[in-house]
Amino acid sequence: MNAYDFDNTIYNGESVFDFFMFCIKKDIWLIKFLPLVLFRLIEYKLNLLTIEKISKTVEKVINSFFKHAKFNYDGLIKEFWALNYKKLKPEFLKMLNENDLIITGCPNFLINYIKDDLKVKNIICTEFDLKTKKLNFICFGKNKVKIFKKKFKNRRIDKFYTDSLSDIPFMELAQEVYFVNKDKIKKIDKSRYI
Repeated sequence: MNAYDFDNTIYNGESVFDFFMFCIKKDIWLIKFLPLVLFRLIEYKLNLLTIEKISKTVEKVINSFFKHAKFNYDGLIKEFWALNYKKLKPEFLKMLNENDLIITGCPNFLINYIKDDLKVKNIICTEFDLKTKKLNFICFGKNKVKIFKKKFKNRRIDKFYTDSLSDIPFMELAQEVYFVNKDKIKKIDKSRYI
């Protein structure tokens, strides 16, 4: 089984940030959260973000968002992907096969919309319930390892493709690790990071 991160690997960018910016265009009131979201994005890029910080930020932004915004979420997600589908990297879509795994912090409500196009049976992502407005699980850092082991027991990861050092815990599970930077894929010596 090969495993793939989604953001900045299969998808060219950070899908959650792109979705947030898309929502700001629909409701300018959301711009008040932009400094916090940008700060968390910088922490993520510097590998300084923790699950606790993500949880607090998501709770703050999402709770305010859902109290204020009056969106048709299905329509909003459909429109988002109509604009951003082109950001899926064709070379990665060709690499995926049905027995591979996508393991990502991208929330289920975004990735589920395009899962048929991804052609994989196995997707582990951040679980957010749009009906109850509850964050059930954050697929990030060590949580990726926990949920993978719970769902797949002793399954072997042959190759893992990622763009982020936040995936160091998951790198330990893979036989080979490939770092993705835009359109470049480079095999790395994981022992340098673990």
